[in-house]
Amino acid sequence: MGDELLTSWVCTALMRIGTRMATGFDQHFAELGITQAQFRILLAVWEQGGADGIAPSVLANHLLIERGTISILTNRMVEHGWLVRKPGENRRTYRLTLTSTGKQLLGKVIPLAVELADHTLSGIPPAQLRQMRANLELIEAGLRGYIPLEK
Repeated sequence: MGDELLTSWVCTALMRIGTRMATGFDQHFAELGITQAQFRILLAVWEQGGADGIAPSVLANHLLIERGTISILTNRMVEHGWLVRKPGENRRTYRLTLTSTGKQLLGKVIPLAVELADHTLSGIPPAQLRQMRANLELIEAGLRGYIPLEK
């Protein structure tokens, strides 16, 4: 393969890996009743929201997910009792925060997710993982700058 196709190959490989990792997570955590998308939302609300919560638009931007998708996912999570909506800055907005049930679920899933990640990447030396992280941060920054999530 020539360098002219290298970026295309890397992007396609990242998509394949992301799909497989998401599917593997969903299968691994099915008995807990949580998907990888729901886990990422709970984790982001916990990490980014704090006591004041997080606006759905900020959450969507943080996770690189369309606002409509965030709305659908978080509605289900509110129904499950994992998230609650709190009033936002005005009458039309709200902020999402974790409920005690959501915190408990996250407390169960985080150690298992770390274990799954450790297993998944166990064959890669720490120096290469640090370089991979740096490269992925560059990719994410590029996506945030060039690919609009809303039309």
